[in-house]
Amino acid sequence: MENHRDEKQNASGEIILPHQQFDIVAKDPFYVFPEDMLRFLMDRLDFEFLEHVDSTLTTVEVRHMDILIKVLLEGQPVLIHCEIQTDDSRQPDMVRRNVGYLGRCYEKYGLPIYSFVLYLRSTAGQKDPGGYFQNVPGHRFIVEYQVIRLNEVDGEPILAAQQPGLMPFTPLMKPPVGMSGTEWTAHCAEVTQSLSVDAGVRNNLLVELWVMSGLAHERPDLLTFISEDIVNESSVYQMIIERGVEQGVQRGIEQGIEQGRQLGIEQGRAESVEKAFKIGFEQGIERGFEQGFEQGFEQGRQLGAKETAIACILDLLDARFDVNTAPILTSLLEAIDDLQQLRRLFHEALAVEHLENFLHALQTARHGA
Repeated sequence: MENHRDEKQNASGEIILPHQQFDIVAKDPFYVFPEDMLRFLMDRLDFEFLEHVDSTLTTVEVRHMDILIKVLLEGQPVLIHCEIQTDDSRQPDMVRRNVGYLGRCYEKYGLPIYSFVLYLRSTAGQKDPGGYFQNVPGHRFIVEYQVIRLNEVDGEPILAAQQPGLMPFTPLMKPPVGMSGTEWTAHCAEVTQSLSVDAGVRNNLLVELWVMSGLAHERPDLLTFISEDIVNESSVYQMIIERGVEQGVQRGIEQGIEQGRQLGIEQGRAESVEKAFKIGFEQGIERGFEQGFEQGFEQGRQLGAKETAIACILDLLDARFDVNTAPILTSLLEAIDDLQQLRRLFHEALAVEHLENFLHALQTARHGA
């Protein structure tokens, strides 16, 4: 168990979390405790939660709103929309982005929309005007949404209400007078630990609270609550790690393709640009797969890397030999539980000249020869 924990910590002892940690953690309470979050956003109780609504908006390209929920308010169905921002939105800024979201959302559903933007970091959203106002006679165009900056919200009443869904956000709220940020975060963790909820839910809330606290200040020593067992049993933490593995693979592929383009340009000085680009592109794809595999393998070694390894092998073979190998090879690869064996097979997939050679290597690996 000790080695397993070391995999999740860096040299300073801090648990390692990938880039999208705040996105995952901030959205999770909206799905697990939607009523808590809706009460907080709307500051009212006279609604009935109906369902989460598909937030995918399709134009020339697909856009996803962060949170979209249908509720019954005063006898009428309405949509509650919330964008969750760690930092300020740029290119486009939040006003333009939200106006676009709300217009396409109304086009798709035709329902009244109550829109909110929730800013997590204390430096974010300071200049957000809360809407767009075009006061041209005959062409007035007004889009309003409510801006909520967590650092301006008094945290003590929120904590006292003990609504589970809001607990992960409390470290980002305003602490009582005279209490430091680290003391406040420790107090939030203590209250969360005392909640009368299922142990699995409590574990997830503690991990989410710990992640969020890093946006406000240096995380205090909360290992009393964020123990190895809590981390290991948290489905939210596993989701964060799996997302990190996926990002590692994708990032490696993207970097490899860019390297391929550059290599193609360099070789183009001596050969035809078309031929050189083809060579560079293919080499770049292989480098990208290899880099992504290595990064994803290391991050997910103790956390279910088998599926990621198999996916990398299949994607690489498909790219190299222009065939769909999944129907043939998936079940054969899934029969191999040794991750080192899968790692060797990945490098075989990089090196073999023909698909038949890889099949032979796969059969040899399966029979332990």
